[in-house]
Amino acid sequence: MRPGPLAPLLLAVLSAVACAGAPRPTAAPAPPARAGACPPRPACDAPPPAALPRGFRHTRSRLVASGWPRHRGRDLFARPGGPQWAIAKFAYGPQDDDLEDEDVEAYLLRGCSGAWERLGTFRTSGDDRPRPTAEGIPDTGGRVYLDLTAGRRLDVGRHRVHFAVVGDGTSADLFIEVLPPGARVAVTDVDGTLTSSEVAVVGELFGGAPPAAHPGAAEAMRALADSGVHLFYVTARPEWLVGSTRAWLRRQGFPPGILHTTIGVTGAFGRAAAEYKTIELGWLKARTGIVPSFGFGNMPSDVATYTAAGIAPSRCFYYKLGGDLRGGVHHDDYRALAAALFSPPAACAP
Repeated sequence: MRPGPLAPLLLAVLSAVACAGAPRPTAAPAPPARAGACPPRPACDAPPPAALPRGFRHTRSRLVASGWPRHRGRDLFARPGGPQWAIAKFAYGPQDDDLEDEDVEAYLLRGCSGAWERLGTFRTSGDDRPRPTAEGIPDTGGRVYLDLTAGRRLDVGRHRVHFAVVGDGTSADLFIEVLPPGARVAVTDVDGTLTSSEVAVVGELFGGAPPAAHPGAAEAMRALADSGVHLFYVTARPEWLVGSTRAWLRRQGFPPGILHTTIGVTGAFGRAAAEYKTIELGWLKARTGIVPSFGFGNMPSDVATYTAAGIAPSRCFYYKLGGDLRGGVHHDDYRALAAALFSPPAACAP
């Protein structure tokens, strides 16, 4: 997202408009399989376990929950022998009021198949007892940090964790991709890079039509996924828009991946957005040893971020961006990229 005259308007909209209660998105029809392509990664969209509300522990929580739920989980890339966390935040209403000292139940869909595993009941944090920071996510209240390495370690593959609030049955999901040795990752911005404009989300939040995707953008990302590349969607949108952003990607036909937003309530713009993305790519390298094999953006800040991260310039693609691309590739049409991005892999990740 870039700064500009609409930035204050966007911040106001994001603070005042609810995104909860939307129907489960319907994915775009699957395209014909490419010869030699890897099997598609699982959508991991099995119905979650039934949640029966049993009431809140505190009267204050009932008042907080009178607003719409803005719960969100934190997707993660991980290694089989490294840290594996399920982190979620539970909050309600336009002020993003934390749900503190309340119980949530956690379930795991290991490998995105089979039966849900119940992980247990966990208590959300409060300001008076913050949890230690994990995966760079400080405890601002209303959070759950679940260490999956304690008897729940995940193998290579894609997994889903579902959290349900005991008080009212509202929920949040997150996805974890445990990467095999030699895994490749492509990082892409969302607003303006995949969406039709930098502020397309404003129209949707005002009740208008969802933003369009650039023609061929989903096909280009699928070409990489078909080649065995893992997708890392990195956007400077606020954290509480994780759910609606994930729904938009699915609805537009983008392949499953890991989605990261900022962890704040208002998102980031300009230099702050570039700094945030630099931190995200630093996190990826520190946790997995991976420098992305591809980068996609539409702003000078994306050029600076991808250059600093060490992504090969010839594999950085900038949509309708002029100026100094530092060896990166200017393009005006994703449809021309899809065929060039697909490369039949020697082996496919589990």
